[in-house]
Amino acid sequence: MEQTNPLRRIEKIGLLADSHGNLRSIAKGVDRLNEFGVEAFIHLGDVFDSVENDNLYEIWETVIQHKFLAVKGNNDFQVENRLGNGYDFSISLLKKNKILSFIQNMPMRLVDNDICYAHSLPFDSIRSFYEPVDTGDTDRAAQLFAETSYKILFCGHSHSSVLFRCAAGQVTREPIHLQETVFFSSSERYIVIVGSSDNGECGIFDKGRRTYQRVGIGI
Repeated sequence: MEQTNPLRRIEKIGLLADSHGNLRSIAKGVDRLNEFGVEAFIHLGDVFDSVENDNLYEIWETVIQHKFLAVKGNNDFQVENRLGNGYDFSISLLKKNKILSFIQNMPMRLVDNDICYAHSLPFDSIRSFYEPVDTGDTDRAAQLFAETSYKILFCGHSHSSVLFRCAAGQVTREPIHLQETVFFSSSERYIVIVGSSDNGECGIFDKGRRTYQRVGIGI
């Protein structure tokens, strides 16, 4: 199920990705992003983890409390399958059903006009969960630019903090440094890979100013 435009009136967005069941990193990320006055939180997949799953319900409570918009990652998909197949993760049936309903209703992408938020590739096929954009060169990014029309794609999955820029038909791969502000030009297109919150990173997208900033969580 795709939410077409839940962010229409939101200007400043806090981005988290690949928390992998690390409740502390999610909580610290929320605190850090709130320092910058974000209006909404988007999690770019793998909120939960198929191995580190001691805090499933506490993570669910946190993302519900802060009204996260979250797209589905491959680990979320695995947890969904295990819950759906009867694995209880040592939690009550009521808690299990709340978590399962939440994951089942995660979209594979969020689209806000010319901006897309996804875990990896912004398609409906499950295969996209296992194909990081950041392959170390620009070939995969160039293919993705050719296959989509988004001006900006934010994604996670590869745990790197990398910018792909398409300008005048050329695709470049650039690091994003901590506290650096990236300015998005109307004549260019971008893929932004947000670093893993499990590794102490998050990001801020200012839609009004068309800027992105990589931020350290400090865990």
